[in-house]
Amino acid sequence: MARFDKNVTMTRSRLDADLLAAAYERDARRMLVFFARRLYDAQLAVDVVAETYARAFELRRRFRGDPTDAEAVARWVFGIGRNVLRETLRTGAAERRALRRIGIVAPALDAEELARIEDLAELRELRSAIAAALAELSAQQREAVRLGVVDELDYPMVARRLGISEQAARARVSRGLRVLAAAVDGLPGSEVLP
Repeated sequence: MARFDKNVTMTRSRLDADLLAAAYERDARRMLVFFARRLYDAQLAVDVVAETYARAFELRRRFRGDPTDAEAVARWVFGIGRNVLRETLRTGAAERRALRRIGIVAPALDAEELARIEDLAELRELRSAIAAALAELSAQQREAVRLGVVDELDYPMVARRLGISEQAARARVSRGLRVLAAAVDGLPGSEVLP
């Protein structure tokens, strides 16, 4: 059994601003591509990356791993990023509260920068693959996906609009989404981050 001397204080290293800045330099580009491929919007992806690092900065004292372990920091920040992405998708706009609290203004991108991010994330290819997959769907499935995903209607409303049962509406949306997911799964950049 290990014994500890009460007079010896153990100092635990923390994730400080410099280590978080180094993580940003190392990981922000791949995070930007990850978000751009999921949001199909380069400016919104930049906003989500900024919000992610703003929250990571605010929460840095909660980090429990080794702050010198780059992969541990990346996993932690990407976990925060996934939460920001979910909120963004749920609310339809990037949350900017944390940015305002610490005085960061997300950069507004010019047309050239937006095009560069879209090229980096291969959004043209992704849009093309999704358009082709949508064309393969039956008209009923395509409409169900549009109502359930694009218009964000709940299943009872989708069912009413299509004149079918709620179970049939769920099935149509689900099958349509599986076809779309299969179309993008093989594309470069579709892999999951840490």
